Amino acid sequence: MNSQVLSLILAVWGAVLSTALGAIKIGEVWRDRHRIDIGYSFCSDEQRGNTITIRNLSGRPLILSYWELQLRHGRWPCARYNTFQSPELDELVDSRIEPYSSYPLVFSEADHFDWDKGALIGRPLYIRLHFAGRRPTRLFVYPGS
Repeated sequence: MNSQVLSLILAVWGAVLSTALGAIKIGEVWRDRHRIDIGYSFCSDEQRGNTITIRNLSGRPLILSYWELQLRHGRWPCARYNTFQSPELDELVDSRIEPYSSYPLVFSEADHFDWDKGALIGRPLYIRLHFAGRRPTRLFVYPGS
């Protein structure tokens, strides 16, 4: 074999190998990303209360440092979010959410909020979660209309 053919074979082999390694790395990053799911159970009884469940679907623990319940006004790109409930300063405690587990936020007694169409005025309900070491994440909770 002459040197040009050998150079071409090595170049093709290097391109295929680096592409395969890049695809493997992208797959690992996608698999290990942090994934959160939100569920809700709303009840009109103030004693039982409303529950918003935060589920950690990833293989790493997360630390929830702060949260806010928000109503959305308007549509994209002019959407505005108004916070109507968040924890008091003395209630702020970093909560560890273990991998593949859930963490309930219970709103009962004085923290209970009305969730029907009249109370939310047809606006969607969102929760903004602040996890340690990450940017705040806003997730959809309830459609509102």
